[in-house]
Amino acid sequence: MASGILSEGVLIIASVIVAGIITGIVISKVGTFESTITATTEAQKDKLLNKFEIIHVNKINSTSVDIWVKNTGLSPIQNLNLMDLYFGQINSVQMIGYNDTSTPRWVFGDGTTTNSDWAQGNTIKITLQDSSSLTPSTSYLIQIILSNGVTDDHIFSVS
Repeated sequence: MASGILSEGVLIIASVIVAGIITGIVISKVGTFESTITATTEAQKDKLLNKFEIIHVNKINSTSVDIWVKNTGLSPIQNLNLMDLYFGQINSVQMIGYNDTSTPRWVFGDGTTTNSDWAQGNTIKITLQDSSSLTPSTSYLIQIILSNGVTDDHIFSVS
């Protein structure tokens, strides 16, 4: 009789230990899942609040254009150092480096720097210099992509 009670006691203790281990594993996985959901939600929120629009492109000379871009989102845009700019004729667009030593290259043309916060409602000017002359009556594409994937593009031609 005593051995039956002892063996039942051992089984109960073992069951409690196994249940505790399983509970710990489940809770840690739920925490990991919650962290992933939180990070994804924050990234989606950032994307929804950041929006911009290329509003005008103006030819400066045979190799350069000014690009006017407005922050139409609900929050300031940060990390301008991670912004990508693509430019070229419609089927030959290439990534253009910021402030490269050689052309093609682009720079901020209005005192904005890569460390600036681009405030809601503000318009910035980007000056793009190509390595060759812009061809009249040819369509060109400018595409700007922020670090969070928000993008806008603009097709134009020069006369």
